Amino acid sequence: MKDIQKQLTDKLLSSDLSNYLAGLFHGKMGFSVYFFHLSKIKSNPEYQSIAEQLLDEILQHNLSSNHPIDVEDGLAGVGLGVTWLVKNQFVEGDLNEILEDIDNSIYRRLAFQENSAHFSPTQLLHLTGYLYIRLKEQTDANLRTVYQDLIIKVLNILFTKIDDDFLNESYSFSVYHYQLPVWLWLISRLLGANFYNYRIYKILDDLQLRILSRFPLLHSNRLFLLWGMLHLMPHLHHESWNKYIRLMYREISLDEILENEMKDRKMFISNGLSMIYILLHSINSNFPEYRIPFDPQTIYDKLQNSDAWNALLERDYFYQIHHGLLNGFPGVQLVLSHIKQHYLNEQKI
Repeated sequence: MKDIQKQLTDKLLSSDLSNYLAGLFHGKMGFSVYFFHLSKIKSNPEYQSIAEQLLDEILQHNLSSNHPIDVEDGLAGVGLGVTWLVKNQFVEGDLNEILEDIDNSIYRRLAFQENSAHFSPTQLLHLTGYLYIRLKEQTDANLRTVYQDLIIKVLNILFTKIDDDFLNESYSFSVYHYQLPVWLWLISRLLGANFYNYRIYKILDDLQLRILSRFPLLHSNRLFLLWGMLHLMPHLHHESWNKYIRLMYREISLDEILENEMKDRKMFISNGLSMIYILLHSINSNFPEYRIPFDPQTIYDKLQNSDAWNALLERDYFYQIHHGLLNGFPGVQLVLSHIKQHYLNEQKI
């Protein structure tokens, strides 16, 4: 399997990465993150050189003109990628200086140019998350106010777009198509920032019945929703939320997820077993009272033995869909490395 993974990385390198768009999920920013990590995992300076070259190409390009600003393919995704690299000490620099042009472009187009109808609820959700992350980096009071005001504007637009499709689970597990858990996580972060709490609590009160009257059918979606609700739990004041969280926790079957819902080629971060591992690791690390025991070796072996690897190598259409960071094999390889580093090397459970 290691040979196939190496072949896929070589195939990615042979495709002339300079021709890709700058995006985080499917483009050069995601590839840069991948190769920075891979250079550390493999102790390979060639991978680091590739990662640095991609990052230079992204930041030296004129990203401020006619470039989308969303997280998936646009400027906010580039900003998130750069933030990750700086925070994890792959590159050095002042984030506020590095991202100044990107943030100015996002601000102008959100504050003055773009109509709310141009953005989907998912795009607005991701943009609000990016603005919150950037807010945390601001030490100047005036700049903090600017970011807070922009978050309030985007958040209010998002609130008007929350409908049944936003609240309902997706028919198959997908972080792209089930927005409610990420929205709950984001609301928890904003409540912790404590600058718009009255309005957010009012929205939560208005949505409480609509949220708590839904119960996901898929156990993987239950796990995803539990993750979002646990982050929000310290800010919740109604016992009905706590009862719902306890019920959700009791009604998650990891065996059902692993044996029936994560079959065949569902191994990617965007819609598969890699994300299940990320959710389990996050819950167990941050909420020990809601710990969900799992065998990391089982997840590691299931990822390694997925039919998707051969399909990626042998079927070009499948490779074209699944060669990005979030929806492709680079993300899976980083998850495999994380499992090995944090669990298997130390035999932790």
